[in-house]
Amino acid sequence: MVVTMTRPLRWLCAACLSAGCANGDAHSHGDATTDAPRMAAEPSPEGASPPRLRAANAQQMHSGSLAANPAGSLLFVAHPDADSVSVIDLGTRSIAHEILLAEASPAASPSGRYDPAVQPRALAVDSAGATLFVTGQRSGAVYAVDVGSGTVKASARVCSEPVGVLVGRDDAHVFVACSQDDEVVELRARDLSRIRTAPCPRKPWALAWAAGGKTLLATHLLGPGVTAFATSPLATRKVWPLADGVAQGLPCRACAAHPSQEPHGPARGIYDVLARPNTSELWVAHIMLGTNTPQPTLDFRQTVFPALSILDRRGRPLARLSVQGNAGDGGAFGDVVSGPHALAFSPDGRFAFVADTNSEDVLVVDAQRRTEATLVRPLRGHLPEGIAWANGRLYVQDRNTENIEVFRVIEGADGMVSVEADGAPFRSLSVDPMPVSLRLGQKLYFSANSDDVPVTQNHWVACASCHVEGRSDAVTWLFSQGPRDTPTNAGGLLDTGFLFRTADRTRVEDYFRTINLEQGGHFEMSEASQRPLLGALAAYVNEAIPTPVPPSTDASHVLRGSALDELRSRGEAVFSRVGCPKCHSGPAKTDSGSGNPALNLKGAVVSSNTPGGVLLHDVGTCVKSGPAPDVDHLDIEGDPRAACAFDTPALRGLSDSAPYLHDGSAMTLADVLPTMLAASAVPGAPPELLSPEDRRSLVEYLRGL
Repeated sequence: MVVTMTRPLRWLCAACLSAGCANGDAHSHGDATTDAPRMAAEPSPEGASPPRLRAANAQQMHSGSLAANPAGSLLFVAHPDADSVSVIDLGTRSIAHEILLAEASPAASPSGRYDPAVQPRALAVDSAGATLFVTGQRSGAVYAVDVGSGTVKASARVCSEPVGVLVGRDDAHVFVACSQDDEVVELRARDLSRIRTAPCPRKPWALAWAAGGKTLLATHLLGPGVTAFATSPLATRKVWPLADGVAQGLPCRACAAHPSQEPHGPARGIYDVLARPNTSELWVAHIMLGTNTPQPTLDFRQTVFPALSILDRRGRPLARLSVQGNAGDGGAFGDVVSGPHALAFSPDGRFAFVADTNSEDVLVVDAQRRTEATLVRPLRGHLPEGIAWANGRLYVQDRNTENIEVFRVIEGADGMVSVEADGAPFRSLSVDPMPVSLRLGQKLYFSANSDDVPVTQNHWVACASCHVEGRSDAVTWLFSQGPRDTPTNAGGLLDTGFLFRTADRTRVEDYFRTINLEQGGHFEMSEASQRPLLGALAAYVNEAIPTPVPPSTDASHVLRGSALDELRSRGEAVFSRVGCPKCHSGPAKTDSGSGNPALNLKGAVVSSNTPGGVLLHDVGTCVKSGPAPDVDHLDIEGDPRAACAFDTPALRGLSDSAPYLHDGSAMTLADVLPTMLAASAVPGAPPELLSPEDRRSLVEYLRGL
């Protein structure tokens, strides 16, 4: 179904963002109404019906899982779950080459784990369309693929969890965002050798060129925003944080009564940034998390907000487009969408296209008026992660169903626009190696498509809205039990003992309560039709979300390789010496469930390993004041849980799950050490004092878990 309309978005101008007003007032906003060039018609290789919009240049302007070659004749698709990349002939809409980047296609292990070895996440093509560069998030490598032959001509291990990749203007340099190392790396295109490294804030993700193609930009998946880099030589220039506050002085009547429903909160899921053609604007796709609203007020309409932030070429905010939860209020998205993931523009810059991964749709924005032009919903596949423009058509990659959808974009004389399906979706992968049950669980985990499954209401919230990439959103929520840092699901939960900070649950299926309470959905274990869905969701969480790869450099970006291994080995000795294994033991480094392998919630709460007991600890981190202090409560079966007794968290993938402690009060692992040392000390004795070198080695050991 395709809807054609023009609707207003909530948008805040630069003065609004700095002064605290919201758009809706009648005042001028500079180039918001600047006329953009109209579409220039050219013959289309796929047919004469839709106009082809002339591209500005052959340089790929941002990274992503879907891209076209400069001639618009080929489409490149990354398959994270299949360890391969496809080259699609757009003339025939068929697979020209399918390039396996691993030694063999991924398959479930005897224990049921499904762990791709490479997990290609982003790709970039040079200006000649001859060489495709692909990042392998799991392998840590960059691959150079010869487009003509469909063969890998070079590969090199670069860093830990590379994602974004772009080619320089001269085709001689390749830039890579190393998400676990907090670096951007410059490589020689001819042999993938390292030239230079630039440290940056946490988790650089997507890469893009600012207008002119000289300034390199990197988004940061978990905030603060976007970093600008110089490239001659590569160096961090400026960090541009995205505004996170709720606007004050709102012109709508309902906002005073319901301020928590007005878009606000820290920016997370910052997946893409793209320069708008023929302007100096930079558009950023992300979400905002309303973490200052406590339960029981907190609900799905106050938790997660989609956003498009518009910056000028210096990173200053021009506007923020979003949705408003109060029906009937002016100045909002006409439709609720969730999980903005990938951006594309028509070549004249008139329209922006946003692939919304969680609500499973494409939002079309009139970029000149900053209004919603139309919404393409439903899509015919699931989990849209890539979007690209080529030959006057819009292409959308559905990761879960491994297909490509094609649309014609037709602008009317009155400025209205329609988006129409151009034929049936076509396959981008010949054989899907991921088991069907895990594909179903993946769809459920990432979906806020309430038209398809009852996981939320009106397309608001998915599991992945908070567990970004299956991990954490790096924020603390004010729940009724107390303040709670979002835990990671990476690596699965089967060997981590009890779930929740105070051992309130035992299995992933118990999260139907979260779906119902926080997401506004409707799932019940008692309903026969929903038990298989919850089972598939649990299987995906436990078997198919990879464990994070530890950083390949130390926190100071000095040590790598054997020197780093040696430092972490010394840290392991310190870990044992100071008594950390008393609680952090076993493969997942936790004593949760010790003495109670059946995870019986009704066991007595104990402070030492006791058969049948629920082992919890008071480590001095209880929150006793503030808007949401820790309180006594009941677990999922009605058993009492004390306010200040906590389950021991697993330490797997620790470098990726900051901030730390149950309330997120420790921003770094170094900040955790006083609590850990005090908890591991002999009762009545002072905590052991560590030398600076011991502290450094211990932190690096923890980062390497």
